[in-house]
Amino acid sequence: MLQVRQAILEDLGAVVVLYDGIIELFQAQTGNMGWRKGVYPTEADFQKAIRAGTLYVGETEDGLAAGMIITQGTDKSYGDAPWQVEAEDEETAVIHTLGVSPRFTGRGLALQMAQGARALAREKGWKALRLDVLKENEPAHRLYRRAGFQYICTKKIFYESVGLADFVIYECAV
Repeated sequence: MLQVRQAILEDLGAVVVLYDGIIELFQAQTGNMGWRKGVYPTEADFQKAIRAGTLYVGETEDGLAAGMIITQGTDKSYGDAPWQVEAEDEETAVIHTLGVSPRFTGRGLALQMAQGARALAREKGWKALRLDVLKENEPAHRLYRRAGFQYICTKKIFYESVGLADFVIYECAV
């Protein structure tokens, strides 16, 4: 069973190791460079998220298995996306960097993390969770559809780690 909790500064080293493994596996399996060591996500990104209270980790009895960042408000790069959930900006949140350690793949933990994000959103009184996924990242598309996220649109978005690329925008009513 996965326990999703807010990360603390003492988790930082383990989080960096977790994401280094995720990045290596993803690049080896797909050749996709969406996340790159030293570019995004970095130790500084995780430290900032921990201090802001936006980094969440998933733990099993065998250790730290997954992570994600959840920020309140909709990412401005989504522009005028045709949202299906009517909500003020402060009633929404965005999931970033959801990933599972290669040691724990195949156990349904990514889906449990997405479910944990929904539970957190309900707890906080948010009406919708939103996110973006690189168009080519089929495993993430399957995950989010299984987790109840609905396709909203595809947009060109610039991120430092990938440059200008096509991203699929999803939304989930909480």
